[in-house]
Order: sequence, then C-alpha cells, then structure tokens
Amino acid sequence: MVLTHADAAFQLTEFLFTTVLALLAARFIRAVPSIVLEIIFGIVVGAGIFSLNMSSYGIDALSSIGLFAIFFEVGLDFDLTAPELTSATPARSAAAGVAASLVLVSMATLALGYSLEAAVLVGLATVSTSVSVSVYSFRTLGPLSHFEAKVAVIAGLFDDLLGLVVIAITASLLSHSLASLVSLAVSLVVVLVSYILKRRLSDRSFELGRLSRYVVVLALIAVMAFLWRSFGLTLAIAGFVGGAFSGPMLTDADQRVLIRLSSFLGPLFLVSIGLLVKLKGGLTFAEVLGIVVLSIALIAAKWANALTIGDEVKDRVLYWFSMVPRAEVAGIGLLLIEPKISSSLELQAVLAVVVTALVAPFVITHRARRINPAEGS
Repeated sequence: MVLTHADAAFQLTEFLFTTVLALLAARFIRAVPSIVLEIIFGIVVGAGIFSLNMSSYGIDALSSIGLFAIFFEVGLDFDLTAPELTSATPARSAAAGVAASLVLVSMATLALGYSLEAAVLVGLATVSTSVSVSVYSFRTLGPLSHFEAKVAVIAGLFDDLLGLVVIAITASLLSHSLASLVSLAVSLVVVLVSYILKRRLSDRSFELGRLSRYVVVLALIAVMAFLWRSFGLTLAIAGFVGGAFSGPMLTDADQRVLIRLSSFLGPLFLVSIGLLVKLKGGLTFAEVLGIVVLSIALIAAKWANALTIGDEVKDRVLYWFSMVPRAEVAGIGLLLIEPKISSSLELQAVLAVVVTALVAPFVITHRARRINPAEGS
C-alpha cells in the first residue's frame, strides 16, 4: 500500500502518540520490564488499533534513530580494547549461536510441514541475535556494569556481522544483486578500522572545548549515518562505533545529557518492533503451534552461545538470555525472504522473533537483580 503525504503524516502522529503512551506506562508499571511494555504497545495500539505501516518513511526513520541512540549510549563508556573483551571467546560464542540457530530453526520449520527451501530460508533469516533488546534491558537497570552484559554486547556485534554475512549472501542470491555484499564489506571494514584506531588512541586523552567536542561528535554521527544510508552499514555497529569514539571526548555532564536523550529516543525503535505484527485475520491453531515451536527453537539455539563462552562468564543463564533477543532481525532478514515463503509462515516467524524479544527481558531482569539486588531499585 502506497501512502500519501497526508496519510504518512497522520500515521507518524499516531506513532508518536503510541510511543508517549508506552513511555508513560513504563514509568508507572514497574512489575513489567519497560521494554516489554513498549513492544506490546506497538503491537496493541500501533499495529492493532491504529494499523500503522512500518514502511512509512517517517516511522521507519524514527525507528532507525531510536536503534542508533541505544547503541550509541552503550558505546559511550565501552572500552573496546579491554583484555577480557578482545579474546577469541566472544567471536567463538557468536559463531556457535549462529550455527545452532540455522540448524535448529530449519529443523523446526521442517517439522511443521514446510518445504526444505522455506525451512532453510527462515533459518538463514533468523540467525542474528541483534542484542538491542538485551542491551536496553540491562540499561534500564543501570550502567552496563555486568561482565555478562559487556561480553554479550561484543558477542552480539560479532553475531550481527555473521548474521549480516548470511543475510547478504541470501539477499544477493534472491535479488541477483551485489548491494547486500557491498553492505557487508563496509561493515567489516568499519569494524576493523575502528578496532585498530581504538587500540592506537586508547592511551591518549582529549581535552577539547565545548564547541569543539560537540562538532567532533556530530561529525562522527554524520559519518556513521552516511555509511548507513549509502552503503548499508548496520545501525547497531554504526551507533556503537560512534559512541565508542565520542565517549573519551565528552565530559560526564555531556554524557548524562546524551543518556537522557537516549531514554526518549530508544522507545521509538522498540515500539516499532510491535508494528511488524499484523493480526487482523487472527491465528489458526496450526499457526499458534508454529509460533511456539519456532520460539523454543530460537531460544534453545542460543544456549550454544553460553556453552562455548569462556569461564570468565559466571552466570551462563544470564548470558544465554542476553543473546536470545533478535529484535530488528524481524524487520531485515524476514522481509528479505518474504516473497519466497507463505504469508502464514512469515507471520509465524515474525511472531516467534517478537516472543523471544518479550521473554528475554524478564529473565535478564530477574538474574541481574539476583546478582545485585540494589540494581533497578
């Protein structure tokens, strides 16, 4: 459906209204993690009552800004060169999770009676973790002080790259285009260059005037945005790299302002996740069963991450569920394969992805507070 400018503007207003409602609900309902409420509001109000269209340019743009803001905040105080985070274990953990996801999800789809081609496509589309949901869950508890959270972020970025490899190859084969492979190459180059520069600059301090540091940070954001729009750099990587290089140049007061801003921008992305779910026609029993089976496969597969991570991670369950959420994957991988699978299977896969994004915050919040009861109080 093509939206007119008036329709798009009206939907944008409804989207902002839904997000404000979600923020207010999250402020007063403390028994449910805020991220869960924000996604649910996207499903019930945005996709249900207002029937918002995620493809509307204004909504898509705000969603992208929200995702960028979440990872920019994470990158602000993140030392990419910390010895415990530069070992091979996060990469090994990510690879294990991606492989297990491909196998288990494909087998689950086959068991539901779909063709081998459809099973492999769904498996390929859902291999990435994209830990934006778990990052946001930890953030609402306080700073990312948990070692499990920090390792999950690094492993999640590796996972994101590996998932991007899979999605890029799949998209290129389906569309007979090299655009996705170009996006992959740009993402790999950005990560490599960022790592090298961060190591070289790690022992240097920057003392810039207020105007100078704001100009530099805005320039970094502009470069990341350019790479995203022009070459398909993933927003998680763009935001994280931008924040990692901005952090050393900003004062504590500057960072507090940015974190406050991020708390308002992040929900724009989370509410948009709910917009992917369209339930106007209802669900059959077979589709509900499919959602349950695929959700279990998606969650179980990420246990491979916890099995292969090093002994430095003490709470493997916390780390396991930190790697479960896959959030924006529903809007990337599944949309790429949409023309190749039935609408029923697409709905089941999207809802299974959303279910994992809703379940994980409860476990993360419970385990994190169990370790440190002062958090989140």
